[in-house]
Amino acid sequence: MVSDRFIWCRNCDAVHHVTSCDRAPQYVYVEGGVEEIPGDDWRAFMKQHEGHRLEPLKASGEKQFCQSSMSDPMGVAYIEVTNGRDHLLLRQSRANIAEPLSFEVTRGRLVDQGLTVCIQDSEIKKEMRCHFKWYADAFDDQKIDLFVQLFRDVVTVIEPETIEVAGFFSKDDNVTFGLLPADVIELLMAKCSSYFQPRELDDIRRFIDSHGEPCDVLALVMRRQLKIEQSAA
Repeated sequence: MVSDRFIWCRNCDAVHHVTSCDRAPQYVYVEGGVEEIPGDDWRAFMKQHEGHRLEPLKASGEKQFCQSSMSDPMGVAYIEVTNGRDHLLLRQSRANIAEPLSFEVTRGRLVDQGLTVCIQDSEIKKEMRCHFKWYADAFDDQKIDLFVQLFRDVVTVIEPETIEVAGFFSKDDNVTFGLLPADVIELLMAKCSSYFQPRELDDIRRFIDSHGEPCDVLALVMRRQLKIEQSAA
């Protein structure tokens, strides 16, 4: 965490993030050259809100990106803070890439609802159509849809905590990829045996064996669910 201190103006509901960059200068182009303009964001905020009711806030948790990544400069993040009495939530965002970050105060908290596990439905179907395209007895869409449905059913019984994390999603900090456990593969094959012919089962096994890498279509998708729970004013 770069800085966990904030100043909240209760009159205007404005928030200033206190950082080591408060006094960083700005650089502007003037007549073909660069001019340095001294800055003091903290002093400017204090002067703008002089005579108002100001309260210090301190972060009580790490910054969380609910549907984006910390590497995204436009990503919306939430930070739990406290003034020593109340627990509040700051929403961090920016209107465009050229604007500084802004913060909004709301009464509430972030609730971690745990992990959900799903499969990459559309990616699997697309890859299976390509994989079986040149087979003499190609899998038609009905068979592919059946396999995906059986795979989806099997995954619902997996405990997320037992899955080995094998990769991360660059666009969303709450999404990770997990390896498909060997016992789940065997359970999936057992379910498939009730609907597919022996030769088809061999083809499915080869497809699974060749697409089980962390970056491949059979990798499991695990998403951490964060909910913003509002509280009374």
